[in-house]
Amino acid sequence: MQRIFSINMKLPGLNTTAALLLLCCFQNSACFAQPVLDAAAFRTMSGAERFQLVQGLPFGEMDSAALTKVFAPLMAIASEKKDYRALFALKYHAFQSRRALRLTSAEIFALLSDMGEIAANLGSAVEKTVAHHYLIFENYDQKKIPHEQLYTGILQEFEQMEAIGFDKFRDYNIARMLFHLGRFMYQLEDMEKALQYLLVAERYIQPSGTGWQTYIYVLNHIQSIYQQQKDYEKGIGYAKKILHFAQAFKTVSPEDRMSVRSWEGIASIDIASMLVGQQQFAEGERYASKGYALVRAPDLTDDVQLQTEYDMLHVLIATKLELGKLGEASSLLQRMDDIYKVAGKHEYFYFKNAHFFEAYARYFEMKGDYAAAVRYANLAKPLQDSLGRRNDARKLEKIKQRLEAEKYSEKLLLVESEKQLQEWLRNAALLLLLLVGLLAFVNFRRLRHKRRIALLELDAAKKDLATFTQHLREKSELAENLRLEMEKLSRSGERSDYLEQLTHSTILTDEDWTQFRGIFEKVHPDFIAEQKTLHPGLTQAELRYLVLEKLQLSTHEMANMLGVSDGTIRQTRMRLKRKITA
Repeated sequence: MQRIFSINMKLPGLNTTAALLLLCCFQNSACFAQPVLDAAAFRTMSGAERFQLVQGLPFGEMDSAALTKVFAPLMAIASEKKDYRALFALKYHAFQSRRALRLTSAEIFALLSDMGEIAANLGSAVEKTVAHHYLIFENYDQKKIPHEQLYTGILQEFEQMEAIGFDKFRDYNIARMLFHLGRFMYQLEDMEKALQYLLVAERYIQPSGTGWQTYIYVLNHIQSIYQQQKDYEKGIGYAKKILHFAQAFKTVSPEDRMSVRSWEGIASIDIASMLVGQQQFAEGERYASKGYALVRAPDLTDDVQLQTEYDMLHVLIATKLELGKLGEASSLLQRMDDIYKVAGKHEYFYFKNAHFFEAYARYFEMKGDYAAAVRYANLAKPLQDSLGRRNDARKLEKIKQRLEAEKYSEKLLLVESEKQLQEWLRNAALLLLLLVGLLAFVNFRRLRHKRRIALLELDAAKKDLATFTQHLREKSELAENLRLEMEKLSRSGERSDYLEQLTHSTILTDEDWTQFRGIFEKVHPDFIAEQKTLHPGLTQAELRYLVLEKLQLSTHEMANMLGVSDGTIRQTRMRLKRKITA
């Protein structure tokens, strides 16, 4: 019952249906082997409830059979409901349980591919980043991509997580993700970035449940960076955090108890080492003795424990020698010698033996046995030289790797910048074309409107010209009627001075001409100017004749309108023809 209570406590706000599902699934620890799922209840939950339930299930405590029986139906229901968030969470936990599920490499990559597709359907930057994180690290672990590509991916990922907000990744163990980033940079010996990532991870590590390992790993890496930088005060502070956690940690798992006990010893020895670096040998001895007692191997058969103990002995012996405790140092050196005889030829111990020989040389020197001291010093020297060369080569290789990674990253940034520039130029060109098109459209509308107005004005001018011409024709007809009437009166012996004066008057007066010309030029705006340009010597009478001829008036109509005879019009036409053809 305690177990069920603890699960429900992890899921605040879970409704009764969800709680019943949990009770059905996990009545006690024995249920993990044979889980009984209430699929109908899971199907009727809301998306938020399904996601909350999935995130609260103790997948880490299930065996492979239980995991298989849990994942299959839940994934089917989430897929059926198109509940991408719950489905992504299930795929994520399946990936985290890949070893328990005994997934092959192909199955792992298929799972990661599914996560990427689901994240795309979900449209969430958080899930996309999580899927990419594990995909790129899995590719690197499988040696499918070089360290340069992972280095660049890590830089981009951290920027994305920072922009999105680290808090939004809590559902996917943000501390572990950041630890992956920091650990890679630590291995590449880019301590600045490693510390940056790990310090952010520290804000999210949980020293409880299954998160205790990540808690210790993050703190240990931060401590190691400060220790290498000889910032012993900060380094000791982080080592003490590990020590206090290990001392207070409670677990029923024998494996976890043994692991935490080892970490307690390692933290104690690390504190001792840093205290020795500060010349605080007495306090260093206390921590070193305590740490060594915790890590001392019970026999000489476990290689891993022997390696840890061998490293711890180096620190402890150094403190004993500094304090002049030669008797205690002697027994510890004997223990070191026993380990050396059993495992000293192992590759791990090869360079570590330099510390063993140095400790013996110092011990015999303090005892006054200079021959033995020289002998052990001579044994240590080639190892020290070889170790120095190896360390130099390793440092050079790490520097080379970092430079290659930075160069690769800069190259990608340059390519990305060029792509962005090209995109910007393309967008600018499209915008420019859009503006040009808009201006052209506006200009087209303006010109069309102007043309419409001009056409309307031209139509009006044509009507006015036609009306004015018709008026002139009517005046011409009136003049003709008056002339005929005058002739009739002359034949009958009657004469009217008024009719005679009116008959010989000019119909197209100067005022008429001015009005007529204004209307004519609206209809034929360039005609008069062209005639003047082509024939500079035109008289006003000839120009009027050309205008009336343009209107296709007859000779008689022209004569009547101008108040002259038909013969005058014909003479004008002949004279104008000779002038034009001359």
